[in-house]
Order: sequence, then C-alpha cells, then structure tokens
Amino acid sequence: MADFLNNFVDWANGYIWGVGMLVLIGGAGIYFTVRLGFFQFVRFRDMWSRIIEKGDSESGISSFASFCTTMAMRVGTGNIAGVAVAIYMGGPGAMFWMILIGMTNSAVCFAECTLGQLYKVRVDGAYRGGGAYCAERGLGWKAYGTFMAIVLGVACAVFMPAAATYTISDAFREATGVPMAVTSAVIAILLFVTVFGGIKRISSVASMVVPFMTVVYMVVTFIVVAVNITKIPALIADVVTSAFGLNAVFGAAIGTAIQQGVKRGTFSSASGMGESTPTAAAAETSHPVKQGLSNAAGVWLDTVIVCTASGLLILLTDTFNTAGGYHGSGIAADVTGGVVYVQAAVSTVLGGFGNIFVAVMLLLFSFTCLISYYYEAETAALYLFQKPEQQKIRKAITRTMQFGMPVLVFCWGIIESGTAWNLSDLALGTTTWVNMLIVILLFPKCIALYKDYVEQMKAGRDPYYDPDKLSWKGVDVELWKEINAKRIEAK
Repeated sequence: MADFLNNFVDWANGYIWGVGMLVLIGGAGIYFTVRLGFFQFVRFRDMWSRIIEKGDSESGISSFASFCTTMAMRVGTGNIAGVAVAIYMGGPGAMFWMILIGMTNSAVCFAECTLGQLYKVRVDGAYRGGGAYCAERGLGWKAYGTFMAIVLGVACAVFMPAAATYTISDAFREATGVPMAVTSAVIAILLFVTVFGGIKRISSVASMVVPFMTVVYMVVTFIVVAVNITKIPALIADVVTSAFGLNAVFGAAIGTAIQQGVKRGTFSSASGMGESTPTAAAAETSHPVKQGLSNAAGVWLDTVIVCTASGLLILLTDTFNTAGGYHGSGIAADVTGGVVYVQAAVSTVLGGFGNIFVAVMLLLFSFTCLISYYYEAETAALYLFQKPEQQKIRKAITRTMQFGMPVLVFCWGIIESGTAWNLSDLALGTTTWVNMLIVILLFPKCIALYKDYVEQMKAGRDPYYDPDKLSWKGVDVELWKEINAKRIEAK
C-alpha cells in the first residue's frame, strides 16, 4: 500500500511540477517584475526598511511580527534538506536556477501579499485574509474561494508538515541516536503549546526564534566558506556550467537542473502558493504595498541568501552526490540527498559537533515552519464559516485543529523519507496552481496600488491607502477608513 501511494504521488508530481509549472512561476515572476518596474532592485532599500515597521493593534500584529511569522514558514526544511535534494537531483546547477527564481519569485510574493492586505476583513476581532478571500471579494468567485480554502487547509494541515517533521526526526536520529518517534512526540507537544495561544503567541514565538536561528546559521556558513574560500572560483564555474547542462561530471541535464531549482526555490520561498498571504493579511499597516514589500524582502532572505548559504556549505566541502553518478569525496556514495549533506559539510569545520548543530538548526527552522502551517490552515478553515452567527463553529474548528494537527505531525515524523517529500511536493504544487490563477487575474490591482505608493513616496509622505481615492468592489472600505482614519482626516 505504501509503495502504491508513493508511486501515485510521484506520478502526480511529474505532471504538477512539469513544464507548465516552470512557465507558470517563472513566467509570472518575470512578467510581474517587468510590469512593476523591477521594484525588487529599484526599491531594494525601501523593501527591507518595511520589515521593521511597528504598529500592531488588537486586530493585527506588527509588520515585523508578520514578517517573522511568514519567514517562519519560508526559512524551514527547504533551506537545508531541500537544497540538498535539489543538488542531488539536478546537480550544482540547480542552485543557479534556485537563486534566479528567488529573485523573480519576490515579485509573485509581493503581488499575493499586497492582495491579501487589500481584501482582508475582520473576523472575531482579528484580521483575516488569503487567497480565498481574494477570490470571493476581488472576483466574486465564492465557490472558487471555498475550493481554495479546502485545498489550502488540507495541504497545510495534513500534507505539507510531512517533510518538515520527518527531516527534524531524521536529523536528531543521525546526530544523537534518539528514536524518531521520541523526537516527533516532542515536536507535537511544542506545536500544541504554541498554537494554543493563537496568532499573537505564534507571531511572538516566530519573532524570537527566526532572527536568532537565521543569524546563527549564517555565521556558521561564513566560517565554513572562509575556510574554503580558495575553492570559490572553481565552484562558480561548476554551478554555471552545470546550470546549462555543459558539465558532464555531474550528469544532470539542463531540464532537470531548472526543474529542481524552480521546485525547491518555490518550496522554500512559498511564493505563489498562497501560504504567506494569511499572515501578511494579519499585519497592521497603513498601505497594502508596505506589507507586499516586506514579504518580497523575505523571499530574498530565504531563497537568495539562506538557500545559497546551504548550497555553499554542501558544494564547497564536496559533501554531495548526484543522481547523475557524481560521488563527492566527503560523503558516502550511497547517500542520496537530505540533511546528511549539510551535516557532513558543517562537520568538516566543527567536527562531531556539526551533526548536532545542524540538527538543532533544522529543529528551529522546521518547527517555525510548522507553526506557520498551522495558522495558514486555521485561516483557510475559518473562511468556510465566517458569518457572525457561526462564531461557535469557528471556535470548535480552532480547538479541533489545535489538538488534531500535532497528532498528524507526530505520525509524519515516523514515515519513509521519499513519501514525506513527495506528499509535501504534491501539496505545494497543487496549492500553487489553485492560487496563481487568482493572483494573475487580480494583478492589475497590484500595479495600481504600487503606483499610488510610489507617488506618495515621491511626494515625501508616509504612504497610506485611501479607499476614497482608489478602491474596487469587494474591498472593505469601512475597515480601511478606520485603519487610516487620522491620515484621511488630515489630508
């Protein structure tokens, strides 16, 4: 039965992650980038400054808390184990395409997060938003919104946690010998304690853990790179030649390198799949574009910086193999990808402590990913019951998910590696196709909002969204007037 499931999911992923996905994500990223005037380069400094804006309220969290909660989902399993899988399947060239797709994916993320802010609503005193809300309120597609909510809810609650949980448990087993079931149980308990406090506690935990784990991981990467700095010119040549199928040593064709780079870059950044939209919508901000810029910066940090760090660790220390037949000098020939590559890389400098260090980093990276998955799944589920008279149903659903998702997380921690990654890939790919249709159709709103933002910046004002000046059907005008009441009165 397990073999049948794995084969079926693998077959489905072949279609979901085929040429169509390359065109969808790559094409949309390039198109959005051009139409927005290469904003991720032109407004690079502004993009990063939006991360640290304050302004939380009873209804929403601060931009920084939202950024950290979103980064909790981005900086996760894909940044360590996912990069290793990409290199094994697509050779060093996969890293080239991963970095490139990260740059263009930032435009996709900008669009979906800006839309999430624009069409957000207040439910039970808290901001809620996401692809389903955009579909219903922006396009009038209530049925499609319901479909989106079901797909994203099931994907985030049931399938996406599979790779994260398995990888944490596997890393600790490799580093310390602790049984995977024990590690999975601990993760499940920690998840329950965190999500039981709602978005405020989730964002608080993310705001403490994400900056710490990212800085520590980058410091260790810098040390490993410094030790191997003389190898960098040769490494760059290997990455570029492999990216275009010109390096027979690693055996991967250009198509495989591109596919793996796009897949893992998308998995890591979560751009286009609708994951980051609910958390972006939860932020208290004066203009939708501000949160779009903040999240676009998050994609750069996640894919362009952290994923590159993991790739450098693996490639500079030659602790990798490829499916095309290459066997690195610092890793056993039968190891076919995963966190072991990164553990072996760090161990070349830190010795036996390297395995434990990577296991701890992976625990932090993947655990924060899990708490973010929970919030996204909860938001999707509550969309289905958003009427005022359904408040008791919403509370029941929330409690059920707070108990149920940790149980599922425990189960995923003890399954087979290939199944875990295949299920996560299937969930990611499916939600991406479902979500991107809405993002593409509503993208003209993003262009208009961005122009409004730029005009206010050029005029020397702190941008705010005035629905009397720029609005569309489905936007909660009264909510935005309340948010920016003082600014609108003073104009």
